[in-house]
Amino acid sequence: MPRKSVSPRPNEREWLQSLYEKRRSRSLEIGVKAIDMLLKEGNRISYKSVSEKSKEVDPKGIGIHPNTIHTNPELHDYYVKYKKNVTRSSKKAPMVVDADLVGFMRIKPDRDLERVRQRYMKATKAELVDILIRMEHYIAQQNQHWLKDQFEQFEND
Repeated sequence: MPRKSVSPRPNEREWLQSLYEKRRSRSLEIGVKAIDMLLKEGNRISYKSVSEKSKEVDPKGIGIHPNTIHTNPELHDYYVKYKKNVTRSSKKAPMVVDADLVGFMRIKPDRDLERVRQRYMKATKAELVDILIRMEHYIAQQNQHWLKDQFEQFEND
């Protein structure tokens, strides 16, 4: 009966351990430098941005792959630590109250209220407050318009 050859497991190859350690330490060093540069510049920290910035940091210009950040435990811990501390600026344009009031005239009484509820549930507290303020402003304008019409009708009678 022929014997099966048993190849050593990857972690049993001692002669590769020094190579793996060099690569891990190189990835950690380059990744940490890239994350620090992104923090200094105030840029967003993501796997892709760190990978791209690592090509600038690496003297060889090779950089590190985004998966390396995930598979290298020390680098991943460093990445997670600073990923959460970066604040992202809101890119929403400020709402103009007068321009948005026209939209309130288009509201139909027979609209799907469940859909409206879902839309408002997705909004942030600040967005809901802005909508409420705009609605109150619209109601105040409509009340003024109604009072003016009533006064003019009274004068004409």
